[in-house]
Amino acid sequence: MSFLYTETYGQGPELFLIHGWGLHGGIWQPLVEALQERYRLTTVDLPGHGNSPLPAGGFDLPRLAQLLQDAAPPQATWIGWSLGGMATLQAALNQPQRIAKLVMVAAQPQFIRTADWPHATPAASLAQFSDNLVNHTEQTLKRFLALQVRGTADEKALLRQIRALVDARPHPKAEALRLGLEILSRTDLRAQLKQLQAPAQFIFGGRDMLVPVAAAEAIRPLAPGAQIDILPQAGHIPFLSHTEEFLEPLEGFMGKNA
Repeated sequence: MSFLYTETYGQGPELFLIHGWGLHGGIWQPLVEALQERYRLTTVDLPGHGNSPLPAGGFDLPRLAQLLQDAAPPQATWIGWSLGGMATLQAALNQPQRIAKLVMVAAQPQFIRTADWPHATPAASLAQFSDNLVNHTEQTLKRFLALQVRGTADEKALLRQIRALVDARPHPKAEALRLGLEILSRTDLRAQLKQLQAPAQFIFGGRDMLVPVAAAEAIRPLAPGAQIDILPQAGHIPFLSHTEEFLEPLEGFMGKNA
């Protein structure tokens, strides 16, 4: 039995959906509703998020990937969003034989901006989130949710939708949030991208304030076989803000060599 909380819907080819920092598996509701007649979807709550407990000793990226592998159906297409995308990459590198395909949504191999990786989030911004977590957990989470929708056409309506989904399950534990930020601040999987064996897709939002769309061009030479799609009007959460536009390249990718 999986340590992590999961829910399963529909029937057909297996999809495993991994959410991002501060959220839970319920955030995938629009995708579940759109795809459950054609696919079997398993959503998961990351450790310390939603209905999943925080494991003793916490977690780093390798342990997070292992916990997800224990929860995932075999030979599924993994769809990882933001932090969930990093965990998806790590899992695909660890046990490539268990993952049929991987889809990275608003995610990249290095989240923090450096001199040789300029299209990313400034380290100071992430450090500020981390500093504020201890005394202002709820406010920090709300600020992060607001960043997810910034730049999209209807920020306020989308933010209300996200908050309603977030409030449907227990809010994440502060320690789980801290550990997630640690992963985002320390991880660099750029060199390993060329080791990917499973077919890969990267989907970017053209207005993403956290993972700039310019990262798409930087990723192309690192993962030359990957399919890269850009939704020009979407922000950091394209599957929620632009569900129909998101489904078109996703289903196209999943249908390849099926």
